[in-house]
Amino acid sequence: MIKDLLSEYEVDFVGLQETMKKSYSDKFFRKIDPMKKFIWHWLASDGKSGGILCGININKFDVGNVVEGQFSLVMTAVDEKTQKSLTLAIVYGPTHNDKKDKFLTEISNICGSSKSPLLIGGDFNILRYSSEKNKKFAGNKISDLFNWVINTHELREVDLIGGKYTWSNNQQDPILEKLDRILISEDWEAEFPLTNLRKIPRELSDHNPLLLCTDQEKVKKSKAFCFETSWLKLPDFLPKITEI
Repeated sequence: MIKDLLSEYEVDFVGLQETMKKSYSDKFFRKIDPMKKFIWHWLASDGKSGGILCGININKFDVGNVVEGQFSLVMTAVDEKTQKSLTLAIVYGPTHNDKKDKFLTEISNICGSSKSPLLIGGDFNILRYSSEKNKKFAGNKISDLFNWVINTHELREVDLIGGKYTWSNNQQDPILEKLDRILISEDWEAEFPLTNLRKIPRELSDHNPLLLCTDQEKVKKSKAFCFETSWLKLPDFLPKITEI
C-alpha cells in the first residue's frame, strides 16, 4: 500500500507514524522504494508503541541535519532547484496524558530553533476543539496548552479538505476524531501560499492518510466517469456516438 501511495501521488516527502518497528531491513525499503528515490530515517518504537519513519526525495532535495527527539523526527532539506532550506518535522504524540506536556514542550522547542520555513505534521493525539470529535468533548488543559503553543509560535493549521475527522475506532457506532494535522509557520505560508491538505481513503490503518500539496496545479485528481441519463434525451446524442 505504501509503495502504491508513493507512486500514485508522486510525493517528495513522506512521514509515517506509529510504525511499531525498531529497525528496517534493506528488503523492506526495496519493497516500498524500488527505484531508491528516497533517503530514509526513522525513530525506533518504544516496544510496540510509537515509531516514526520519514523519507525524502533525494532527486529534488539535499538532506542536512536530522534531529531525533523523543516524539519527533526533524529533517532540514535544501531544494536543489531553488537552493532554499526547509524544515520538515514528523511527530507522533503520546496517547497517555502524563507525557503530553513533554510532547508539547518538544514541539515548542522545534519551532523556537527553526530558522527556515517550517512544517510540522503527524498524529498529535490531541484534540484542539470540541468540533474535532463526533462525541461529547469539552476540551481540557492539554487542548489549551496545545493551542497556546500554536498561537505563541504563530503557526497556522492547514485546513483539511475531504472531511473533518482523521481517525475512527471502527465500531458500529464509531468514535471519530481529528488527531492528525499539519501546522505551518508564517515563513512556510509565504513561500508556499497555495499549500493545501486533503484526506485520502484509508485502507489498512484506522487513520486516514493526509496528502499535502504546495501547488494546487500539481494535485493529481482521478475523476470517475459518470454517465448522465439526460444525455439520452438529446436528439444528436446517438448520432454523435455513432459518428465517434
